[in-house]
Amino acid sequence: MRKLALILAVAASLAAAEPVRLRVDFSRPDGSWNMPALGLGQGGLQSDPMIQPHIKELRQLRPRTIRLFLSEYYRIYPAHNTYDWTRLDRELESVRLAGARPTLALAMKPPVLYPVVDHFIVHPNNYEEWERLCEALARHCRERGFNVAAWEICNEPDIGEMGGTPHYFRSAADYNQFYTRTVAGLLRGDPEARVGGPTVASPDSFLIEGLIGHCATNNVPLHFLSWHLYSNSPEAHASNITKQRARLAKFPQLKDVKLFISEWNMDLMHPNLAPGFQPCFVLETMRRYAEAGLDMAAYYHIRDCFVDPADFDWMSAGGRRFMAHWWNTMPQYSALFDHHGRVRPAWYAFRLLGQLDGPRYVVAGEQGGIRAIAGEGDGYKHLLVWRYDGGEPAEVEVRVELSGVENRNSRVVELDAAAPVNNIKVVRFGRPDDLGKVLLKLGPWAIRWIEVE
Repeated sequence: MRKLALILAVAASLAAAEPVRLRVDFSRPDGSWNMPALGLGQGGLQSDPMIQPHIKELRQLRPRTIRLFLSEYYRIYPAHNTYDWTRLDRELESVRLAGARPTLALAMKPPVLYPVVDHFIVHPNNYEEWERLCEALARHCRERGFNVAAWEICNEPDIGEMGGTPHYFRSAADYNQFYTRTVAGLLRGDPEARVGGPTVASPDSFLIEGLIGHCATNNVPLHFLSWHLYSNSPEAHASNITKQRARLAKFPQLKDVKLFISEWNMDLMHPNLAPGFQPCFVLETMRRYAEAGLDMAAYYHIRDCFVDPADFDWMSAGGRRFMAHWWNTMPQYSALFDHHGRVRPAWYAFRLLGQLDGPRYVVAGEQGGIRAIAGEGDGYKHLLVWRYDGGEPAEVEVRVELSGVENRNSRVVELDAAAPVNNIKVVRFGRPDDLGKVLLKLGPWAIRWIEVE
């Protein structure tokens, strides 16, 4: 028995030592990568420009959409029957210059309609005037050609000020009333507007099934269903897509409703701080979104900002203290750019994904945590390879075999998340047929990009 156990142990060791073989035939395209989920978002942190300082960097990522909080600090309705689009237009123009369409989460409470600061007060004091404001807003965006991709009704209305916004709905009936009146105004201003919600912090919030049933039985427009999730598990992110589809499937009249994860990232309270985790997590989660056919997503978020509590006079004193402590004091890990505008490694993950705008190709040989996607863009062939695990062994050897790209130059690029600068670097240059003779050595959360000219 001991001899047999030793033989089995040796065989297992030899098998484990065998390189993972990834094979791609670039002469045989297989559809295209469904990447409409390649969207970004910006937290509602200040009235100063947030997108404008990074327009050029954002254009490199090729986001389809950029989500903004339409918070009260934009002051679009300073007095009865008075509109001021100055600050909002500036931010929407920056989104347009970044090459994206805006999505807007309506999170404003004009003092003339909400004279008391209390996130439990969710209904305006004059619904007819509120609808006229929503109508004017949608008409203005249509006439200015901002091409808003989605109008979300509220932001995290299941947690209120803890979500950085001023509405806290304690009943589905209240949210459904607010939703119905708001979309009525928006659609008068732009009959082509895409409206939805409930934009909840929890994918299992009672507001989700409440809104689905309300819209289905009362013929209220619902073009998309939206929710948020912060989790270190890409599997958890993808599984919620299936869950929401099942909820919608109970109502055949809602078969065309799209799905929008309008905020996502790793767990903000318990983030995985291994240097390579976040960019690897981005690749793994985005691949799962593509495979699940998610319609839209917005990675939260683009940049961290210090906040001025005076900007949040539409919040309670406790809400302002929370915002100031969270953004000005607590360590932040979610954004593509930190408080000082410095790029984080996750930016490079989106940069790599943004190149896949052509055909996709099948990658054979994935094994364990070794994952890959192959595609085409800008006349180049691309293969992204990553190791989505943080365990043993210290390195996994991967042999890459490419066909259909003979006699063309190629390069292997490493995304080194731990480097203080120059997070990407060329580690090999040569012919693609040479790659089959070269082993990639991938540590935990490692990423390699192979580009063929």
